[in-house]
Amino acid sequence: MKMSVYFVRNGLFVACLMGAMVLSGCKSRVLPSTNVAPTAENKKIVKFLEQYKAAVEKRSCEAIMEMVAKDYNDNMGSEDPALHTDYLALKEKLEKTLPRIQDVRLGLFVQHIAKLEKDVYEAVFYFNKHILMDVPSGEKWASLKEVSRMVIRKRRDKGSPYEFEILQGI
Repeated sequence: MKMSVYFVRNGLFVACLMGAMVLSGCKSRVLPSTNVAPTAENKKIVKFLEQYKAAVEKRSCEAIMEMVAKDYNDNMGSEDPALHTDYLALKEKLEKTLPRIQDVRLGLFVQHIAKLEKDVYEAVFYFNKHILMDVPSGEKWASLKEVSRMVIRKRRDKGSPYEFEILQGI
């Protein structure tokens, strides 16, 4: 009798200890390749960022610019007016840069999504870029790892295949 009480008591103790270990190791649910909660809005934003990634990998200026708002304006985090970019300047920059790129492979990890105001969101993501470019000495692979910030807004026009448009941060 003493032996069975010993095993039951120790068995319950071990079961509780294992349960506590399992529960303490559980993370809250997040969307794949992100650190964001699986809300309906976050899923739509992550889908849009994946569409942006696909457009960049295609090296298509038209596809990228279709995702950009006409009132796009980015100061690149600087007060220097020379670094400020609007819609037309961004298009010109992409038209000059993209033809020099032979191949692009991107990794995307969304770290943070926040609502800034009605229908305007901030997405912070980690990009791991591998780019094959034409340079004066020939083709060269470059690898860049960076954290990017993008401000997006829900589209008002329903004719677009994209639910959001980029206001800042390409």
